[in-house]
Amino acid sequence: MKKVILIIMVLLATQSLSFSMDVPPQTSTIEVIPEVEFLKSYGSAGSADGQFFLPSDVYVTTVGNLTTRLNNIFITDTGNNRIERLDKDGDFVYQFGKFGAEGGQFNSPSGIVVDFNYYIYVVDKENSRIQQFDIYGNYVNSFGSFGKEDGEFEDPYGIAMDSIGRIYIADSGNDRIQKFESRGSFIESFGSFGYGDGFFDGPLDVAIDKASNIYVADTGNDRVQVLDEFGKPILIIDQYLKSPSAVSVDDYYIYVSSSGDDKVVIFDKQGNFVLSFGGTGTDPGEFNNPQGISVSENYVFYVVDSGNQRIQKFKLIL
Repeated sequence: MKKVILIIMVLLATQSLSFSMDVPPQTSTIEVIPEVEFLKSYGSAGSADGQFFLPSDVYVTTVGNLTTRLNNIFITDTGNNRIERLDKDGDFVYQFGKFGAEGGQFNSPSGIVVDFNYYIYVVDKENSRIQQFDIYGNYVNSFGSFGKEDGEFEDPYGIAMDSIGRIYIADSGNDRIQKFESRGSFIESFGSFGYGDGFFDGPLDVAIDKASNIYVADTGNDRVQVLDEFGKPILIIDQYLKSPSAVSVDDYYIYVSSSGDDKVVIFDKQGNFVLSFGGTGTDPGEFNNPQGISVSENYVFYVVDSGNQRIQKFKLIL
C-alpha cells in the first residue's frame, strides 16, 4: 500500500513539473530611445586646403578600391567654386575646379555624388549643367543647359544615383526631378509647381533607396515627399520640418536637414518621427544653415554646416 501511494505521488509531481515548464516565461518590453553622438568636425572658413566657403553638399563613398578609398569625403565647396576630397580621417587629399564656364570650371557647385565606377558627378548650379569627372578630378563630360525643356535646368541643386547608375537631379527652379542615364541621356521627369501630392515648390535635394524609391526635399512646401520608382507619391512627411534643404536614406531611416530652424530631423522609413537635434549655434551639434547630408555605414552620417564653414560627423545610437 505504501508503494502504491509513493508511485502516485511521484506521478503527480512529474505531471506538475511538466505543466510548469510549458508555461511561457513572463517578459517585459524595454523601449530603446535612439540618440545622436557627435563624432568630429572638419574644416574652417577660408580658401586654403581643407577650408570652406559656404559649402553645400557632401558625399561619403560607400564602395572603394586603392584609388577611391572607402569612406572618403567629397565636398562641394560652393563659395570657392571647387570640389575638395578628404580621407576617412578628414585629412585633405586634393581639390579641383575654379570659377568659370569651361569644362572643369564651376559657378556655385551645389551637389555631388560618386558612382560605383568611381566617376564624380557635380551639379554646376549657375552654369545649369551636370559635370562628370574621373576619380582624380579630370574632366570627362557634361550635360544640360539653362531652360525648361527636358534635359535643361533652372537652379539645379541636389543629385542622387540609384543602384544601376541612373542620375536624379533636383531641378529646383523648374519644380521637378529629372532622371538621366549616366552619360546624360534624358529618361523622364516627375513633378511641377504646386502643393498637392507629387507637386513641388523649389525642391533642393533628392535621394534614392535600394528599392528605387525617390525621396525629395520639397523645400518650399516644408516637407519630404517619397515617390515610387515610377514617380507615384507614396508618402508625405510634413511635420517637424522647416525649409528642408537635404535628404539622405539608409535601410531603416530618413535623415533630413531642416535648414529653416537649423536642425537635423530623423524619421523611420514609414515616416514616423524618431528624433531631432541641433539648433542655431557654433558648438558641436549646433548648426548655421545645415545643407547636404550623407549617410555612411553603421548609422554614421555627415552634415554640411554651411554657415559655420564645416562638415560635422555624427552617429545614430540605437
